[in-house]
Amino acid sequence: MKKIAFFNVKGGVGKTTSAVNIAWQAAQDGVNTLLWDLDPQSCASWYLGVDDEHPQKSLNLFKGKMPIGKLRLHTPQPRLSVIPADLSLRKLELLLADQEKSGALLQKLTEDVSERNKLLIFDCAPAYSKLSESLFSSCDILAVPLLPSPLSLRSYQQLREFLQKKKTWRRVQLQPFFTMVDRRRKIHNDVLEDAKNIIGDEEPVAIPYASDLEKMGIHRAPIQTFAASSQAAKAYQALWQRLRTDVE
Repeated sequence: MKKIAFFNVKGGVGKTTSAVNIAWQAAQDGVNTLLWDLDPQSCASWYLGVDDEHPQKSLNLFKGKMPIGKLRLHTPQPRLSVIPADLSLRKLELLLADQEKSGALLQKLTEDVSERNKLLIFDCAPAYSKLSESLFSSCDILAVPLLPSPLSLRSYQQLREFLQKKKTWRRVQLQPFFTMVDRRRKIHNDVLEDAKNIIGDEEPVAIPYASDLEKMGIHRAPIQTFAASSQAAKAYQALWQRLRTDVE
């Protein structure tokens, strides 16, 4: 089972939107996919039709009080299931701080879902934390959404340097891409041009700023289910093609 984490230390960069759309793309390609929502705001869960009030608390997984299969839910999308988040996860960092082997905990939990799923996608909270460090050790790919701004490029360089601090983190593959891109703005075009050398990609994937992406909150569904011909949907298809090569 391959594991992809959508991560950025900044919020509001399209991390959750990207995780949901890529999970849908993978499932449509016949890949049994599980999206694990690790953000207490639970937006990825909500986009996939999971209401805020569900009986099981996500934190109980990390306490060892509940098998992971009990929280795993099917979505309306074929071959796509979700482990929802809720506000109980706000206490996760305190729990992990008290556990000597917190770094291996996530790896242990994911072993229980590897038989049913070929791909596991994490939607992460925006912060460096015990949990994110565990993801750095256990994931195959770190998908990093970036806004088209100089500060985003600086943040990406800092992340890349941070991952060099431990041998187990160095193995994770970085897949940066841009979100909320407006090609009419010179600064956006300049940043994408500068990024080619910084991220080592002559054709970085650029998800355009689009109102259709905001409508995901109205439809509570991936963009491809209601605006498949939009430029944003096509851009996510291109991103999935990049990721799919490494998943297979």
